[in-house]
Amino acid sequence: MNFIIGEIVKAQGIKGEVKVKPMTDDLARFGCLKTVSVDGCPFKLRNATARGGFVYLSFEGVNSRNDAEVLVGRKILIDRSQAKKTEEGEFFIVDLLGSDVYLSNNTRIGVLKYIDNFGSADVFTVVGEKTVRFPFLKKLNLSFNQAERAITVDKKAFEEICCYED
Repeated sequence: MNFIIGEIVKAQGIKGEVKVKPMTDDLARFGCLKTVSVDGCPFKLRNATARGGFVYLSFEGVNSRNDAEVLVGRKILIDRSQAKKTEEGEFFIVDLLGSDVYLSNNTRIGVLKYIDNFGSADVFTVVGEKTVRFPFLKKLNLSFNQAERAITVDKKAFEEICCYED
């Protein structure tokens, strides 16, 4: 299984470097990678640096701005074996997506379809009888049963912060 860890947003400079919008909270991990996949094509990394919330990568075989511009808009993926080990209470987004979401009173809300990040908190989109969105906040007391692919959130906190679509 592959994880998306970033998206190439632009060519940077004239020597083939690319600017990457990271989709991970640990930018230093890019520096530990030897190879990545760019939309299914393997690339060896020459260099990785993080600055200003972005990652700048150089790939073997990408030596000019023209080479780099071909990669703009493409996703950077790694194999799950290259992913960091999660701590207690940490999850990969890919593991959460598709899970059933329940309130603490066992009421099923729907299926988690999307997780977006707009800066301050991840926003979960759950599709069921109605579509509902809510920010991932500690007070939700979220628990995840990976074996059952089930997420449970505190009913009271959920009702305080959720937003239903019309």
